[in-house]
Parts: sequence; structure tokens; C-alpha cells
Amino acid sequence: MSNVLLVILIALVLAYILSEIFRYFKLPRVIGQILAGAILGIPLFKSMLFTEDISLSFSFLANIGIILLFFFIGLELNLKEFRKNLKETSYIAIFNTLIPFAFGFLAAKFLFGFDNLVSIVMGISVSVSSQAISLDILEEVRLLKSKIGNLIIASGTVDDVFELLLISSVLILFHSATADTPDFTVLAINILFFVALVILLRVSLIPFALKIFEREKSQASLFMGALIIVLAVAYISELLGIGSLIGSLIAGALVRQTLLTGADRKPWRKNELSHSLHIVSFGFLIPIFFVSVGLQTDLFSLSSNLLLVGTFAFIDIIGTLAGTIIGVMLSKGSFNEGLIVGWGVLPKGDTELVIATLALQSGIITVSIFTIIITVAMISTFLAPIVFKYMVRRHAAYTSRK
Repeated sequence: MSNVLLVILIALVLAYILSEIFRYFKLPRVIGQILAGAILGIPLFKSMLFTEDISLSFSFLANIGIILLFFFIGLELNLKEFRKNLKETSYIAIFNTLIPFAFGFLAAKFLFGFDNLVSIVMGISVSVSSQAISLDILEEVRLLKSKIGNLIIASGTVDDVFELLLISSVLILFHSATADTPDFTVLAINILFFVALVILLRVSLIPFALKIFEREKSQASLFMGALIIVLAVAYISELLGIGSLIGSLIAGALVRQTLLTGADRKPWRKNELSHSLHIVSFGFLIPIFFVSVGLQTDLFSLSSNLLLVGTFAFIDIIGTLAGTIIGVMLSKGSFNEGLIVGWGVLPKGDTELVIATLALQSGIITVSIFTIIITVAMISTFLAPIVFKYMVRRHAAYTSRK
């Protein structure tokens, strides 16, 4: 037990130091946390620190972190905002997701000869984005309430829904592909059963459970209740072959809807829950997950895969920028606005890392492919805030001259 505590302590201290260094240079903290894992994953350090038992404990914490991350995403998924901005921003969301996904898939399949499932993973890894990092960048340059900021936030909300639908489909595909004898009829029945369960949860079970957990009117009690709900729904969805992350995401959305709708709506409770979840997840479990991502990378394999890294980094950046520019211009915006918004939505740092981790754990991709995906994500996340800030300053200077 003491060795596990020591390794977690070392991982958190190193992740904090490196993330603060990146934060000091106004770069996303997630890069530092992944880099901490990559350093600890160097064979010399890994052999000294990580026994099989410690690795299992670390992996368990990381998996709980992933579940809470998807629960948090579901809890923050504002479907009202999604509907309100659907017409204006759906073009952006569709094009900046589908263009890099299509080119990523085609490049993996036909240029590098990967099979369909690996190609899908590669396509997803260059097509999704992290709105949390984009919001941090907007806040730093004080553009949250500007036209550009509103466009990034609105398109990010619509983007989230499209990406989550895509990711949910892929997670189900993963579970089917890794089953010994995949039976799609049974899977279809299980999905229908799960949909019926979701309706029952929304109509009666979750409202009833939340009333019980709220009796004490304490944040701790509400958080514990939410934890019970998400673990129960995640377990059932995993049991049905749909995947625990889809269950976690849906649990978050259901809890949100219960707290924010109806005659007994309690928006302050939702905010309290989000606050508690954010502290526990992003203060402890999510950094552990990012460190575990870095631990599973093999930096020494990069030298033999530079062509792959360069190709997918190019597809990631150019595909996202091109898709966003097309979407913005179809929404009556300008090319320059599209370019700025494109750099604003480019950063990676959450769902694509989860997909890559699950694909690695399922044996769908190798460690070298996993390392390529993580490296490409770090390149785009590193470049995006630098170029975005430069583009914003240039746009401001041009506007003032006019």
C-alpha cells in the first residue's frame, strides 16, 4: 500500500510541476500532465516504480477518472443551447468533424494499410476537439463574450453532440469487435432494452433517487448520490455490451435534466454537483488518467514513425481549419473569422485520448499507433493557443485600422 501511495504522490507532484510550467508559458496544462506520464514511462523509471499491482491500482484510478469525465461531459451538455445554435453552427460542427475524420480514415486505410477499425480510431483522433481547453484560451485572451468567442462556444456545443454520437457508435463497435462471438441481434436487443431503461430512469428512478439523496441538503450527500447513479448506469451499460462510458455520459445528461427541468427544478443543485465533481475529477482522477496516457506511450518508437506523425498532424490541423472555414463561410461569416475559429477549436485533450486508451486496452491498436495519436494531439494542443493568440492580435490590429 505504501508503494502505491508513493507512486501516486510522485505522479501527481510531477504532473503538477510540469502542468504549471506549461501554464506559466500560457500553454494547456494537459500537455504537462501527459509529459509527466511519458517521463515516468521511461523504462528505467517504470521498472523502478511500477510493479504489476501498482500498475493495476493506477489503471483503476484512471478508469474511474474516465467514467467521471464522461459523467461531467453529460452533466454540462446543454441541449437547449445545442438547439438554439443548431442552424448557425451545425455547418461548422459537421465540416470540422467530418473532413479531418474522412481524410484521417482514408490516409490510415489506403496510404498506410491499416484495417478498418484502426483507421476509424485514427480518423476520430484527428477529428474531435477539447472545448475545455478552447474555453481556457478564450478566457485568457478575454474573448469569451466576443463574436469570435461566441462562435467558438456555440460551435463547440454543437460539436460536442456530433462528436459524442460518433464516439458512442465507435465504443459500441469496440465492444462488438472485442467480443469472442459478436452477435449483432443480441446487441440490438440490448440497446433497445437500455433505451427503455433510460426512459424509466428519467421518468421515475433518478428523480426518486435524487430526492432521497437531497434530504440532508448537503453537497457531500448529493455528490455521493450522483456517484451511485453514474456507477450503476455505467455498470448496466457495460453489462449490456454498450460500454460504461456511454452509460456515464447518459447518466450525466439524465441527472442534469432532472435537476434543471420540471416544477421541482433546482439549478443551484446542479451547479453544486458540477463544482464537487470538478474538484474531485480534475484535481485528482483526470490528472492520473493523463499521466497514465503518457505512461503507455513509447517515445522511442517515434523515430521510426515520423512520416505517420507528420501526415496525421497535417490532416489534424489542415482538416480542422478547412472544415471550420467552410462552415463559418456557409454561416455567412468571413474567411478570416473561420481561420481564427479553426485555431480556437483545434486543441485536443480529452475524448480522443479516451478512445485511443480504450483501443489500446482492447488490443485494437498497438503501443506505437497509440504513441502517434498522443503525439499528434500534443502537437495540435501546443500550436493552437500560440497561433490563435497571434491571429486574434492581428485581427484586432486590422479592425482598429479600419
